[in-house]
Amino acid sequence: MTAQTIAISQINDSGRLRPVDPARAEAYAASIDAEGLAQPIRVRPANGGYILVTGGHRLAAMKLLGWTELTVGRHVIVVDDSEDAAAGLELVENLFSGMTALDRAIFLNEAKQRYEEKRTKIKQSKRKDQQIQFDKTIPETGIIFSERFTKDAAKRIGLSEASVQEAVHIAKALDPQVIPQLRGLMIEDNQNELKQLAAVDRANQRNIVKTIKVGEAKTVAQARVVIGVDKPKKPQPRGYLGLLEEWSKATDFERKQYMEDVGLVFLSNGLWKCWEKNNAEERERFMAKAGLAYIDKAKP
Repeated sequence: MTAQTIAISQINDSGRLRPVDPARAEAYAASIDAEGLAQPIRVRPANGGYILVTGGHRLAAMKLLGWTELTVGRHVIVVDDSEDAAAGLELVENLFSGMTALDRAIFLNEAKQRYEEKRTKIKQSKRKDQQIQFDKTIPETGIIFSERFTKDAAKRIGLSEASVQEAVHIAKALDPQVIPQLRGLMIEDNQNELKQLAAVDRANQRNIVKTIKVGEAKTVAQARVVIGVDKPKKPQPRGYLGLLEEWSKATDFERKQYMEDVGLVFLSNGLWKCWEKNNAEERERFMAKAGLAYIDKAKP
């Protein structure tokens, strides 16, 4: 009996959340060429052809190797999933595999949206058994979620709940036009950098990414200065920075001793509270007794 095959040209892999990383596809190709395909890709029938469900990098790797046909069961599995269920499978596969901080944010945001849509529909129904079952598992994705999406997702992918919440916020705040431009940049896999980028308006996001892409800056903070969002910080002398560090470690007694040695007055927390309550005249009288001049900044 001849095995059934599917032509690679029949498989539509467009419109996926996560684009194929060329370097990763090449690594897959080398592995497949040496050891064979360890895990078949999944496709579903649609419009006389097939739509890729899972295995974007594996499919790209097989194309690199010049493959034109895939054997059903060995290289490809045909599943009869709905579009909604297929999207759920893509989320599951990618959330539990290595991905950049940018892709993780995009997939978590998509998973959260799908979860909330499902929960809303179930809560609107009168069947309590459906609501209870939904709290246990979402069949389309196979992911178990509690009332709190971020708490459960964090536990499953090994991140803190705060990191998951932050990732979802990043995905929502990033300009869709900026996302493709972030591919290949170092900040693509740095959630803190992406957080800083997401904090500015979309016009400045585009300017910041452009600045980094042309090499005028390496980080979001540097790019903010280049495009004029922030003022450049004045370089601090090494001795000054060392003094600040030592001051932060010193006790009140040591600080008071230092201030006296340089001819200044040290105000402890208690004295400082009294100072804040005093008016300009009382402050001037206090400074005069200490042998120092008082300058009232409020006066012209």
